Amino acid sequence: MLGKRIVLAGGGHAHLYSLSRTKELVRRGFDVTLVDRSPHLYYSGMATGVISGIYAPDDHRIDTRRLVEEGGGTFVEGRIAEIRSGDRAFVLADGRTIPYDAASVCLGSGIPQPGMVEDGADALPVKPLVNTVKIRKRLLALYEDRTPEILVVGGGAAGCEVAANTLALLEWLGVRGGLTIAQKGDSLLPDAPKRARREILALLNERGAKVLTGDPVVRLGCGMASTSGGREIPYDLAVLAVGVSPPDVFRVSGLPTDGAGGLRVDRHLRSTGDGRLFGGGDCVSFCGRPLPKLGVFAVRQGPVIFHNLQAALDGSSLREYRPQRRYLYVLNLGDGTGLAIYGRLSWRGRLSWWLKHRIDERFVREHRS
Repeated sequence: MLGKRIVLAGGGHAHLYSLSRTKELVRRGFDVTLVDRSPHLYYSGMATGVISGIYAPDDHRIDTRRLVEEGGGTFVEGRIAEIRSGDRAFVLADGRTIPYDAASVCLGSGIPQPGMVEDGADALPVKPLVNTVKIRKRLLALYEDRTPEILVVGGGAAGCEVAANTLALLEWLGVRGGLTIAQKGDSLLPDAPKRARREILALLNERGAKVLTGDPVVRLGCGMASTSGGREIPYDLAVLAVGVSPPDVFRVSGLPTDGAGGLRVDRHLRSTGDGRLFGGGDCVSFCGRPLPKLGVFAVRQGPVIFHNLQAALDGSSLREYRPQRRYLYVLNLGDGTGLAIYGRLSWRGRLSWWLKHRIDERFVREHRS
């Protein structure tokens, strides 16, 4: 095992467990390298709260470079352009190569720039998560000139959180409403139970938002959006929360992927095309079926990846990842309340927000100490 190279590609949620234990890996004789475009991870659970001002921009930032370097590993800043599984090497956009004996990818996902966005359209995708800082700054800048009109495209969990926290910021500025949320389907939070869908609709309506469902936005021009039904929606800033897609690197590299481009992994989170390559988070397709794009899944994949990277090199048994059938997630509604969803159950209130806040703060604190 001495000198065997473990490479973590991306400092996402599924890699935090390993990054926090870099010292342990180094003590066992492994060389550990983290490759990422940024030395920081922006924790998803607190990101939308930056828009409303509940959290400061740095409150949800974890220094992944510090985690790996303090443990005796190496940080390499760069974007991965190709994975040469035959040679067991990552190729960076600038031409550098990073060899590996065992590796894991947690490259996250992004909001695809759909063809509907024209040049000059003032539109920001909600991912990467650092964009929530940009959204808040843009809203405050717009308010200095006029009362802004905001359009949120997408009514899933991310879109609803962005809408609720934007409304909270506007209310703090003395503006009621000023926001339209457009969802292509017939309801907001389409994967949530009926009660949760009713709750979020009532909340947004009560706070003056315009909710548009069943009439998808097909074009974003300079200050004007058009829907498939011929409606025109003026806006000063559009936020895109229309679903996420994995990066193209797996397709480019010829590795097995699903239809969306996610790396196919087996029950051990191991690539079906490379027995020494593992992965977690939004960029992988677990046993051919994508899991919900929620941080709770990536975080629970972390210990499995940590174990299996070592097992692939020392010949011990691999550990299976078993996704939880039921899971709790809480939407931050920007007003001191949260909408908690667990299976078919949902409840809204200050207790839900308090629970979410405690969980998120503890998680970030654990990875900063």
